[in-house]
Amino acid sequence: MGINEPVAPLPRRAVMVRGETVASYLWRLAERNGMSFEELAQHIGAPRTIRPADPRIEEVRLGPVARQRLAEASGRPVGQLAQALVSLDDSRISARARHQVQMVSWPEGRLPVQACALCAAGRSERPVWRVPSERWAVCVRHGRWTATDQGHFQIGLEQLPEVVDAHVRRIRLERRTGPYTRALMADAQQVAVYWWQCRQMAWRGLWRKRQEILGVDRSALWAVPLVVYPEAVTVAEAMAVRERQRAVGRSFAGGPAGWSTGRWTAWVGERLGMREEMADGGHRGLEAWLMAHRNTLPVVTRLAQQEERAVPRSVPLPLLEPHRTIPLHGPLEEASCLPWRLGSPMTSTSWGWPGGMGRGAAGP
Repeated sequence: MGINEPVAPLPRRAVMVRGETVASYLWRLAERNGMSFEELAQHIGAPRTIRPADPRIEEVRLGPVARQRLAEASGRPVGQLAQALVSLDDSRISARARHQVQMVSWPEGRLPVQACALCAAGRSERPVWRVPSERWAVCVRHGRWTATDQGHFQIGLEQLPEVVDAHVRRIRLERRTGPYTRALMADAQQVAVYWWQCRQMAWRGLWRKRQEILGVDRSALWAVPLVVYPEAVTVAEAMAVRERQRAVGRSFAGGPAGWSTGRWTAWVGERLGMREEMADGGHRGLEAWLMAHRNTLPVVTRLAQQEERAVPRSVPLPLLEPHRTIPLHGPLEEASCLPWRLGSPMTSTSWGWPGGMGRGAAGP
């Protein structure tokens, strides 16, 4: 059969899973039809020397011809495949390329995340691997945290319902705010990391309790995003309120032009139920964020917009400085404008902010 000749649909379909990697789907489709990975890959245009892809660390790139043949073999339109297999169109293989099927390794820090095992139950005997937008994911339906970091984890959240509730709020924020939510969540997580590493805010209370439930101590850095997640979502919501004001050149709560630093950080502390901790040093991480997100509209423009209200909550926010481009995949910290990183010393010299805004912060 020639590479450009149509192929007959396979007898059995594999259930589509939103966000699944191409490699993971090919494995499931092959096994569903009693084929090896190599047989299915060759069926859609791979060379005879193709080897099985490891969906935990590798992705399969398909050229236009192979994509069409996969659509025909799976009995689904190309558009439907692309909607579920979000990395399907990432290939740079041309229609004239001799090899229409190629395997590539995922970059370090961007390994696929295993989908919730309870969601996959009944759909596949194999684990389902999803394209990572972050190093972890939350399944609201089954209350599970899944992650890939030095191994893969399936953690039930029965004793941490606040994590599931926070993720529901994050989904709501994404619907209202649009793509800018990823930048806000990245910055909010980094602020929470600052609090965690400097032993501020909730680490003695809420965060220590969550660590005990998970059975981990402070050396388990993979667990930090899970431990701080509810507070990070609260901070992201507060950041969205501030950014809607900034989008029209206004300050927090409609006050005079400027940062309104004290009013906003105090308000965030109240929302977190940590007013005293905020006043005792927790405000520093938020002030670093405000410095990077300060009003830059000229005074003349601000005066012209005095009567203008903040962007309505139902309208997605535009991308604002310093987030004119936002990476859609990979570790969440890569989308943040804040310079510190989990596990690194929290010193003013490493921040690079004018005025040494981090002075006095203790190391981890």
